Amino acid sequence: MTPPLRVLFIWHHHQPYYKTDGTFLMPWVRMHGIKDYWDMVRILDDYPSIKQTFNFAPSLLEQIKDYLDGNATDDAYVLSRKNPETFTQADKLSALKTFFLANHERMIRRYPRYSELLSKRGNIRSESDLYSARDRFSAQDFRDLQVWWNLAWVGEYSRFDPPFKSYLDKQRNFTEAEKQRLLAAHMEIIGRIIPHHIKAAKRGQIEISVSPFYHPILPLLCDSNVASAANPHALLPQSRFRYAEDAERQIKSALDYGKIVFGARPAGMWPSEGSVSDAALKLMAANRVAWVATDEAILHKTLARSGKISSENFLEKYFPYNFNSENGSVRIFFRDHDLSDKIGFVYSGRSPDDAAHDFMSHLIRIRTSIVDTYGEKGLEAAVVPVILDGENAWEFYQSDGKDFLRTLYYLLSNETRVQTVLPSGIKVEKENTLRHIEPGSWINGNFDIWIGQEEDNRAWDLLHEARKTFDKKSGKLSPKQRTQAFREITIAEGSDWCWWYGDDHKSVQAPEFDELFRYHLKQIYVAIDVRPPASLDEPIKRRIEMLSYRQPSRTVSPKIAAGRTGEEWKDAGYVEQERPAGAMQRTGLQIKRVSFGNDRKTIYLMIETSEQPPSGRIVIEFFSPFRMTLEIGNGLSYRRDKAGDAGRCSLEYARSGKTLQVGISYEEVKPGEAAFNVAAFDSNTLVDSLPRQGLAKFRLF
Repeated sequence: MTPPLRVLFIWHHHQPYYKTDGTFLMPWVRMHGIKDYWDMVRILDDYPSIKQTFNFAPSLLEQIKDYLDGNATDDAYVLSRKNPETFTQADKLSALKTFFLANHERMIRRYPRYSELLSKRGNIRSESDLYSARDRFSAQDFRDLQVWWNLAWVGEYSRFDPPFKSYLDKQRNFTEAEKQRLLAAHMEIIGRIIPHHIKAAKRGQIEISVSPFYHPILPLLCDSNVASAANPHALLPQSRFRYAEDAERQIKSALDYGKIVFGARPAGMWPSEGSVSDAALKLMAANRVAWVATDEAILHKTLARSGKISSENFLEKYFPYNFNSENGSVRIFFRDHDLSDKIGFVYSGRSPDDAAHDFMSHLIRIRTSIVDTYGEKGLEAAVVPVILDGENAWEFYQSDGKDFLRTLYYLLSNETRVQTVLPSGIKVEKENTLRHIEPGSWINGNFDIWIGQEEDNRAWDLLHEARKTFDKKSGKLSPKQRTQAFREITIAEGSDWCWWYGDDHKSVQAPEFDELFRYHLKQIYVAIDVRPPASLDEPIKRRIEMLSYRQPSRTVSPKIAAGRTGEEWKDAGYVEQERPAGAMQRTGLQIKRVSFGNDRKTIYLMIETSEQPPSGRIVIEFFSPFRMTLEIGNGLSYRRDKAGDAGRCSLEYARSGKTLQVGISYEEVKPGEAAFNVAAFDSNTLVDSLPRQGLAKFRLF
């Protein structure tokens, strides 16, 4: 009988470590938990002949445990639990940003009420649009929005169970009790994830592997200069990072934690981002890792260097190799890049049936090519590794990808020419051995995503400085301090921070990732009783517009009519545009600085320009604590929106050369936040604005 083509699926489950001060800054462990981490193992109950491998980053497992033990929650969960009747203005803005973080076509537009709320919010082109949208939402709108975001993320294998099905039917006008029941049901789903994986592993249907604990790029921990071996044009950080002992700790602690969580020590490891080097593989072999996986590009580079590529269509990638070293041997599988990316990025745009049949046709063609080249005996050694994230692709698919997977698993179950397998049962042909592998990752066969750009290198230099400071203090630290500091070091070594630095990837949450990275660097210093350097307060992620801010230190009461600009404003805050040294200076009118502050009844602004304003006008638009537009040209005019207005107000202004002062008085200025923008016009042409993007904000006393 002709052997089947073996197919190895490895689904990588990973989230970075979001926790700061007992709260997860981002909600993605919970949201992917109720959708993907549960659904991806639950679907296998219906297809008992399908075998799959699930790789977990321990940083994800640790956070799942925190949710279940009640040791942490996430900011979005806290905001979801809050009664909209008590929402502050800041809560409303946060809700409008957070509760539409989902695929609009696949996860929002499919539900009439959720789609209606998206339309009510409208397109958000700038922060001012959020302020405008805020006033269009009632408390009930916000409650429905809370429910729908938390409901839309519920996976296909839970959505028709209680209580979710009744909410899908109801659509609108949810109560507080219904919302709280929904959030509690999230934890019920998360509680099933680990036990069901253990159950599937015990029946031999799945294998569980792990990544290094906090998902670092192992080769760069061993020696950051390896980046230039993968790409000779790579620009390296100022400081060379060489801490192989950190890489080994990330490996060993992951294997130990995997045994604690799942009851058995994982045999294999998907190194973060498929990143490998000789040094990293030797560490894995020393820690008895039986198998690893990386991308076909790594094998191609390795074999091309020694002239060992023989097949025209690079069939060598379908044969695993043993990497042999003085530390032992580790088996390597090489990911079929095209097939994996078809699931990750292509098939979401096709019908589930068409995509599943296309995938199967590719497998049959691969099988035919192997038989034509190596004979049927080649099928006994070959395996097609399909490796990709197990969570991020599905929100772009119809029915969260489950119609595609159900069709694919049905076809695989009934196709005798193809068989799904687990990695630990696969042997390597004796002649397929390597003693050297070209370093790189699954992305372009190099490390350019994580090192080489200015922001990436800045992050590595800051990490190196913290690591070096720990070494200097280590001998004087207590065991508890060393443990805590080293934990923060390993978190900061994770790959996710540099994923968002540089120009490679874009995300509205990139500033939060930047904040998390710098937070954990600071915690290293805190743990060893060293004051964190001031440089860690400066964002690494570049802003399109660089602003200098100072918040007011106390109330101010300048006399506008007097037009004085000195002592009366000394406790005010300000915002100004940073102009890089040596940069070409713009000509014409510029808004240089806006100072701000308040007393019990008045909000004050002082606008300083580079030259005396011409016959044009200055427009000040307030979005908080009231909605108001002031226009100052030959005189002063203003218009107010009733929403959020504090009542009747009076205005005064004074103009003196390049300076304009404005006071807005009303019944009572309450503590909170003011948000505004200032723009200068010449006729109807916008000359300058501050900020040039978004809004300036300051605290009200």
